[in-house]
Amino acid sequence: MSSLQQWIDMPLNIWLACSAVLLLGAFVQRATGFGLAVVGAPLLLMLEPRLVPVVLVLFGLTVSLMMVRHYWHDVRLDAIGVALIGRLPGNALGIWLLLAAPMVVLEKLIAAIVLFAVLVTLCRFRLPVNRVSLFIAGVLSGIFGTVAAIGGPPIVLLMHGLPPDRVRGNLAAFFILTSTLTLITLAFAGQISLWHFKLALTFLPAVLIGNALADAIAHRLDRRLLQGASLALCTLAALGLLI
Repeated sequence: MSSLQQWIDMPLNIWLACSAVLLLGAFVQRATGFGLAVVGAPLLLMLEPRLVPVVLVLFGLTVSLMMVRHYWHDVRLDAIGVALIGRLPGNALGIWLLLAAPMVVLEKLIAAIVLFAVLVTLCRFRLPVNRVSLFIAGVLSGIFGTVAAIGGPPIVLLMHGLPPDRVRGNLAAFFILTSTLTLITLAFAGQISLWHFKLALTFLPAVLIGNALADAIAHRLDRRLLQGASLALCTLAALGLLI
């Protein structure tokens, strides 16, 4: 037991709680298209701030790789190409915030990002989709994704109205490319250590179980009820960070 605690470098009860959060986040993302970071970021920040954003980005990439196998035929890279360009300055701004802002400011910013994600999911605004809006969404996605691993909502905002499978496929492809870019950016900024990868290995079974559970039972659940429950949890966690 002591050797395990030395390996994970955190109390066992905190590790178990983090595993449960990641399992839930993987379940929600596989079932609804996105949600691993929206569920995970505020809760993990309360439990173990060192996990945000690196471990969430790693598992966002993992879940997206598993999802894209099912929806690859719905992927349209031309629809997200301009947004990918916008991620470059967005990632740079996100790294600057991570390095320059104190933790209390980052907590408030992550809470605001989570609440924005909840608002986008609930209100379903319809915005014009063009090169300008895609570029701006890419910049915001880069900032949000680098600071909190929550790069999806600005892109989801523009994809409302598309068939659900196309949204899932394009988001998965977008997350694969942008998560890779974010990990490279974080590595160059010295924000990634061997400890993150060691922790990720120990959390991997929880993420795989969450993904498998969603595959097995999510289609039997009321998707709107599942999404509502997860958004309520995210909202409470975000408000907890703001208090």
